[in-house]
Amino acid sequence: MRAAREPAAALRPQDGATRSAAGPQPAAPRMGYQPGLDGIRAMSVVAVILYHAGFTWMHGGFFGVEVFFVVSGFLITSLLIEERDKSGHGGIALKAFWQRRFRRLLPALATVLIAVGLWAVFWGSAEQHTQLRHDYPWGIFYLANWGQIFSKVAYFSGTPTLFRHLWSLAVEEQWYAIWPLVFIAITRGRGSDQRRGRTLAAVALLVMVGTALASSADLPTKFLNPARMAVQPVDHVNFLYLSTITRSSGLLLGAAMAFLWRPWRVTAKPRGNAGSVLDACAAACVAVLLGSFFIGHVAEDSTYLWLLPTVTIASAILVAIVVHPWAIGTRKVFSSRPFVEVGKRSYGLYLWSWPIMRICNAYTGSPSKFLLAAVITVPVSEACYRFIETPIRVGALGRWWANRQRRDWRLITTCGAITTVALLGSLGVYFGSTDKVFDAARDTSADAEFDPSAVVALTTTTVATGETGATGVVAPTSSALATETTVTVLPELPRRVVMVGDSTAHALAVNRPKGMEDTLIIGDGSVEGCSVYETGTAVSSQGSRRPFSGCEGWDRKWAASATKASAELAVVVLGAWDVFDVEIDSNLVHYPNATLDQRFKDGLQKGIDALTAAGVKVALLEVPCMRPQVVKGAGTPSLPERGDDTRVAHVNDLLREVAAANPATTTFVAGPAEYCADPAIASSLAYRWDGVHAYKPGAKLTFEAIAAALLAIPL
Repeated sequence: MRAAREPAAALRPQDGATRSAAGPQPAAPRMGYQPGLDGIRAMSVVAVILYHAGFTWMHGGFFGVEVFFVVSGFLITSLLIEERDKSGHGGIALKAFWQRRFRRLLPALATVLIAVGLWAVFWGSAEQHTQLRHDYPWGIFYLANWGQIFSKVAYFSGTPTLFRHLWSLAVEEQWYAIWPLVFIAITRGRGSDQRRGRTLAAVALLVMVGTALASSADLPTKFLNPARMAVQPVDHVNFLYLSTITRSSGLLLGAAMAFLWRPWRVTAKPRGNAGSVLDACAAACVAVLLGSFFIGHVAEDSTYLWLLPTVTIASAILVAIVVHPWAIGTRKVFSSRPFVEVGKRSYGLYLWSWPIMRICNAYTGSPSKFLLAAVITVPVSEACYRFIETPIRVGALGRWWANRQRRDWRLITTCGAITTVALLGSLGVYFGSTDKVFDAARDTSADAEFDPSAVVALTTTTVATGETGATGVVAPTSSALATETTVTVLPELPRRVVMVGDSTAHALAVNRPKGMEDTLIIGDGSVEGCSVYETGTAVSSQGSRRPFSGCEGWDRKWAASATKASAELAVVVLGAWDVFDVEIDSNLVHYPNATLDQRFKDGLQKGIDALTAAGVKVALLEVPCMRPQVVKGAGTPSLPERGDDTRVAHVNDLLREVAAANPATTTFVAGPAEYCADPAIASSLAYRWDGVHAYKPGAKLTFEAIAAALLAIPL
């Protein structure tokens, strides 16, 4: 009976070494190097790199980061436990711990920061310069996740920055800074490691549940009110995906496993089918992870409701099995040399692959561009691993310091200090002098001149003889009897207009031609990337997704901008986000569709009502034929739906329908015909810098085409 129960006893997790008045007991077997953990890292970094490459079949590869978190939580906590047990007094050397983390992480990161910065100085775009100005301080101090949470551009939209991937390093480094202190605090008491592990597992579960609830209720967006905190609006997906709080569940569960599970202390040989059971469980966990890599979508509520917790738990089980001596098959696979060698280099591959893919434009799912980026990434990261990461990690700097000669020390440190200060100072000055906010739509070339002759300023009005016209012009009196006559009246100029809508409205407003101030005074009330929605996600066949979850209150912003501009007329400019299929409550609705039509009309009516309540008349501008093109620095990639004239025409039909339903307040205004009739103008990047958003010649064309119609609208 005793022998029959032995496998179960051997499988049981082991508690820490107990300490008595006589001192610590003989040291238990140590964990040592576990090559299988590097194998898990290899699987994870490959998934992340393929996700970064934009392959649609790997749109859940971001879950690889969660696997990294679980491995880090388990490994670091296991090492801390062993150090505590070895010390005999339950203490750990904090300074030595942080020095090891410094040698492991900072040199490679500093190399990437400097190398990418130097590349950007000579070959980067103006947009990238502005992005680096923002990203450098957050990246250097390992706060990149919070810098992106409070950034104006959501992590998953716009042109991705060269350092977008540093958020995960920030989460880990914050963990390394805080966790040793927490570890000391929770291990000082008399409780057992088993109890500590169970408590941490419960805390990890609470974080998972809290994240799911926050996702369902959009709590981060509602609680982090920019009006109260003087920060950028917080997109709830941004917060859930990037914050140290919501992403701590993997680190916590890994730490819990370290307290509960130390199978390297098992000395008995496997009995029965225990090893096969472990291998089967590992295979199931790998299947779960691979499935998640294939089906996950970062902006879906299901990710935070159940899929992310599933990945976290599967990762913890896989880690637990790969370090167990009985899981012979699993250990053989994950400890194989290819897995291990990739895993050892996973940190450098992660650091270098993303900026190189951005530089090569290899993030949109192009196999050829991805291969080019890979050809560059592999040798660059290998050189960093061999000549920077490994020497510093194994103490090369410390040995040099100990063996230095006085003259040698002075020469090398002086040269190193001068070079470092010169590089960092130059980069700091350069990027500090760039624009604080990059506006891709703003044309900085010479102003286009508005042509007043293009405006028919006079309108025809029928008034009663002797009465006063709408603009104060009195019709002549020919007799004492009141008669009707047709006269021309001049609208009161200039007319104050606010442009509201999406980024196409913003492009028109900021690029308005010079010299039109005597005719139209233009204000900018656009809410970029929102159209007339607060929910749902626009989905392109190209793979891009635009969630509208951060657009709450867009109608109030329209009205507020009209009031601020003292506007008499609001021009609604939409269409850039209204021609796509839409995902609503996890269901994809294809365009055109009666549900989407009604959704658009209801939203537009909501905006008209808000503007009318603010005391302005409304003009709905015709959506021009769009010719999206791939342009460096574009806020979004070239999306084919925008170039579909049938879809655009359908949006214009809906605009006309809504205008007809509001005859007292709303007018449909035709735009320039050239965008549909003249291919040379429609496709010219001088008119629209990406085929969608107007530059100054395009804004001039539009305003000269619509000015007369805007002036003819009675106020």
